[in-house]
Amino acid sequence: MTAIFFDMDDTLYDQIEPFKKAYDTLFGDRFHVDIYDLFEARSVRGDEVFELAATGKMPMDEMHIYRIQKAFEDLGYEVSAEESLAYQRLYAENQKKISMTDTIIEMLDQCVSCGVPIGMVTNGPSNHQWNKAAALDVTKWIPRENIIVSGDCGVAKPDAGIFRCAQSKLGVKAEDCILVGDNYQNDILGAKKAGWKALWINKRGQDISEESVQPDYTVTDEQELKSCITSILKDEGYLK
Repeated sequence: MTAIFFDMDDTLYDQIEPFKKAYDTLFGDRFHVDIYDLFEARSVRGDEVFELAATGKMPMDEMHIYRIQKAFEDLGYEVSAEESLAYQRLYAENQKKISMTDTIIEMLDQCVSCGVPIGMVTNGPSNHQWNKAAALDVTKWIPRENIIVSGDCGVAKPDAGIFRCAQSKLGVKAEDCILVGDNYQNDILGAKKAGWKALWINKRGQDISEESVQPDYTVTDEQELKSCITSILKDEGYLK
């Protein structure tokens, strides 16, 4: 029995929109940066200290300051610790207003209607991730017990432990699981090392042709994702 698990951030919704709104509110035209470059730099810098923050070895405020300050530094600019925290607060506030596109909703509706087991595996502090899940109303499609948050289980992607936790929730084997995600390091490498299949949403055109680990499926946007999920459901016998 195939089960499909979705990442949340930048998979079920676009993280750039609330991130850009926070940037525009706080900095306006003060800097000349590409918002996608800043977001990517922040993600990379955040990954550097995520485990420290997740295990309580680094205070969350310190992690937020680090990843924003270092991201701006990578692009040749400086911001203060106070500005970094203000950015994070605005970003978090904007994330309370996030929503899924019609395409993603149609895809989830199709998964539910055909009866394929679905879940979600997401990295982040428990309250923060659950607040976003509530804003997206994901439990309309994914049962709460099938939503795995790293902050709840004490282990995060790409560690195989969080994938095993997800498997046990749905009672499925690793070889029957597919993870849909946008982050190559956390989602794709993590899933493949856990023995899962992986569907990569490569929105930024990242080149991984030289990497030894490759996803089973690759798409570049939401419409391709919906089509790919439809094909998988047909191949697995959930759709005629």
